[in-house]
Amino acid sequence: MPPALFVIVVFVLLTIVVPRINSTLDWDDPTQAGEQLALTDTIYFTPVAGWDVETGFRVSPGDSDQKAGDVSLAGDGVTFQISPDSFDGAPAELLDQTAKVTSRTSDPSFRVEGDRTTLTTATGETGVVQPYSSIHGDGLAAAFDIDGTGLKITAYGPPTQMTAAADNISDMITSIRTADGNNP
Repeated sequence: MPPALFVIVVFVLLTIVVPRINSTLDWDDPTQAGEQLALTDTIYFTPVAGWDVETGFRVSPGDSDQKAGDVSLAGDGVTFQISPDSFDGAPAELLDQTAKVTSRTSDPSFRVEGDRTTLTTATGETGVVQPYSSIHGDGLAAAFDIDGTGLKITAYGPPTQMTAAADNISDMITSIRTADGNNP
């Protein structure tokens, strides 16, 4: 009898209790107006309010041990990603390197196409941006070199959503800035 009771308890837990707990949890993590996400201990950006944080760390004022790293946001049918890493070169070189690596490893249909243009953040950091296409959708790739940190930025989604989110994407890219590590 005890083994049968154990099986019934496990069955009830897995079919009734766990699904009810799961349905009460909120999977969205939307950004609020003015929030910042940390790319490094001294580089931040401000995402558009309402986009969901899939990966990334919010800036916590007064936190002496600020976590930072890759950021991935989703909103308006578009995925927006920034990956920081050490880099000593020009933004155009980083964009070239990104195109080579992406086309050879993760997505063989990836093609950087169109005119490469410069883009300047609100604080005067200059990078390059270029549109691309792949079987996963259209997008843009951008690169910045800020104080020895290379930022690889991608935004991708269906063409209609990319067009609709163009201003939001531009706002997020131009909001990238450096700050004193203790005073974001």
